[in-house]
Amino acid sequence: MNNLLVAVDFSKITEAVIDHAANLAKALDAKLWVLHVTSDETQAVVYESTQFTGYSPEFVSMPGDIQLARDLSAEEIKREHNELLGISAKLREQGIDSQALLIKGPAAKTIVAKAEELDAGMIILGSHGHGLLHKALLGSVSEAVMNQTNRCVLVVPSPEK
Repeated sequence: MNNLLVAVDFSKITEAVIDHAANLAKALDAKLWVLHVTSDETQAVVYESTQFTGYSPEFVSMPGDIQLARDLSAEEIKREHNELLGISAKLREQGIDSQALLIKGPAAKTIVAKAEELDAGMIILGSHGHGLLHKALLGSVSEAVMNQTNRCVLVVPSPEK
């Protein structure tokens, strides 16, 4: 395995996921690609609120609202990018060949596609330990990744379990 892909979401489990990935990268002398998939949630809210402007006055958003949402989305992406760069820099300080990636899209599909593109021998990600109701309603990124790839997947359990 020359390449490992670790997907992070900046939750409480991210540090544990990175530690596991770093240990594997060291043991296998592999390059570690640190991926965060960002969503279009902020933009989706903006577009949903503006797509009905011709139909009903209560859906009309002020142009400033749209710009504010765009600015907030840009700031969030910038924060996520800086956090990714910090993680990658710390890994390089440990002697691990590391590269940060920030990609916008649906999480599971994007993780699997990037693993294919990089020919990653393993995908490493975390489990949040949500209950069955959450899983039934929203699904699980880790489960979706496992169902969409034939690559090895390491799911780091949540410390809350």
